[in-house]
Amino acid sequence: MRNILKLVCLILITIGLIPKEVQAASFKDLTDDTLMTEIHYLVEQDIVKGYSNQLFKPNAYVTKAQVAVMLTRALGLNTINIENPHYQDVTTANQYYKEIAAVQNKGIFDAAHTFNPDAPITRGEMAIVLNRAFQLKGSDPYYFTDVTEQTRGYKEILTLAHNHLIRGYEGGAFKPNDPVTRAHFSAFLARALTLSKPNLLKDPAFVYTYAHYSLSDNKRYTLSYQYEQHDGKNDVWTVKNVSTGQSLADELLYGQAIASEANTHYDLYMELPLRIGVILHEDDPGVTAGERVTVKSTNSTVQAGEVQYTGVIIVEKRSKFSDVIKTYYFVDEIGLIKELHNDIVVFELLNRTMK
Repeated sequence: MRNILKLVCLILITIGLIPKEVQAASFKDLTDDTLMTEIHYLVEQDIVKGYSNQLFKPNAYVTKAQVAVMLTRALGLNTINIENPHYQDVTTANQYYKEIAAVQNKGIFDAAHTFNPDAPITRGEMAIVLNRAFQLKGSDPYYFTDVTEQTRGYKEILTLAHNHLIRGYEGGAFKPNDPVTRAHFSAFLARALTLSKPNLLKDPAFVYTYAHYSLSDNKRYTLSYQYEQHDGKNDVWTVKNVSTGQSLADELLYGQAIASEANTHYDLYMELPLRIGVILHEDDPGVTAGERVTVKSTNSTVQAGEVQYTGVIIVEKRSKFSDVIKTYYFVDEIGLIKELHNDIVVFELLNRTMK
């Protein structure tokens, strides 16, 4: 009996240690890998859950009641002593009454006679709801072929595009009157939750010291980076071998570059604001064609050197033309702290000192 109890305890401990991402990865019907990061994030945060038999039902339309529940969880809205919005089709006996009331009290949904809790939400309505929930700012004359000033949610759709939460469909359409799928709403919500404007460049006021493993000669070096100048497009840093004092070729500092011109030097193509998910697809045209860049996390904890960093941004870069997966770890106002090529650490920040 004692051995059986030990076995049961061991099983329970093991289950408790299983990462929640494994639960998300186990959804059998998730086939679109471009939205995996966002869906995993919401599962980890206990904002969205799947169905029985390991199904997520990504192509099912999300209902207004489900949106209310997810937003309540995402925003941590109070569901105690809430004011009854008096929707004729949502009584206090409704299983989602508290969440629906909470989002209405917050001003995310309008006061009205009815709420239509089981109705799907359209993409245009989704834009309005997310803008109200997250108080998003900014707007560009982003061109969607089917979005005009007469479109409901016109300004909000442009604001979502400005913040890189939406991309639209091939051919330039947004389809504002189409219902939103569970997968798409999950992606939009996760992106809004992780939206930020970090400074990913090295700080010119510091000298950076990195451990570097060279894949070309399989040797390890200690390199120092010291800011030299800005050449009009990029920061230029002088790189030295700490052991020998030998100066290497100057290096252009990229990391945050927006490559609007073909001759702009960059290592990553990342426009701000930043959010989790695929931010550059391999089918996109231009100088980055064939590359996929995915922000895997915007708030991780990572060890580099002898320092444990929090709020780490993890970026993964893949290419159709290479088997090497590059993973970059950035910290706001510090810059690159670690870089991996597949599982090999090629750069690791050891320390940085004021000049």
